[in-house]
Amino acid sequence: MDSVQSTNQNGKFQVVVVDNASRDETAGIINEKKTKNLDFIQNTVNVGFTKAVNQGIKIAGSEYIFILNPDTQLTEGSVERLMKKISSDNTIGLVAPQLRFFDGGIQYSCRRFPTFWNVLTEMMRLSRIFYRSRLFNSWKMGDFDHKMERDVDQLAGAALMVKKDLLDELSGLDEQFPMFFSDVDLCRRIKDLGKRVVFYPDAVITHRGGSTMLGRRPGLIVSSHLSLIRYFL
Repeated sequence: MDSVQSTNQNGKFQVVVVDNASRDETAGIINEKKTKNLDFIQNTVNVGFTKAVNQGIKIAGSEYIFILNPDTQLTEGSVERLMKKISSDNTIGLVAPQLRFFDGGIQYSCRRFPTFWNVLTEMMRLSRIFYRSRLFNSWKMGDFDHKMERDVDQLAGAALMVKKDLLDELSGLDEQFPMFFSDVDLCRRIKDLGKRVVFYPDAVITHRGGSTMLGRRPGLIVSSHLSLIRYFL
């Protein structure tokens, strides 16, 4: 929130925060920082990531929607650069920044659409052993250094800017995917409409990442596997 507010000091952006029935101090912190251009949706139950995003999209009145995970931090000028890029070409439906770890390392956030072969290489950990290989890590694009702009199949959902009219046409994110694979599905549907999905590294967002999340919460492993199955059906 601090990075959002520092980027939005003149109130040029509408900010929508959705709290999914958190049990920590999130609600109190948001209420303390609430301003006239900040809308706060406080759910009494955890409705799932995807539905919460759709709640925010519905009340947003902006031409562009920037979907951000809670473990991200904006950098100066990143939002403006993304807006300039997505507005520069009517063929672009979605644009995403380069993601960086807090130590400055580049996160590999570009994806090709997953195949059964990718599932196999993930299960056998070949994608981790041969991380830079297009053969064994083609899904997560280990063969791309993530330093130049390019069109891609899909981008990781931590930070995605999408045209609002396009999201309305698609009826938002598909809530059949409560959390995992909703970003994959969204990018596929955008491309099915003939629009481009663009990785734009001139804009940078810091992202903590959930690399330990699945290990701590076994229930999310089940959700991830179910979403994977649903995606291929």
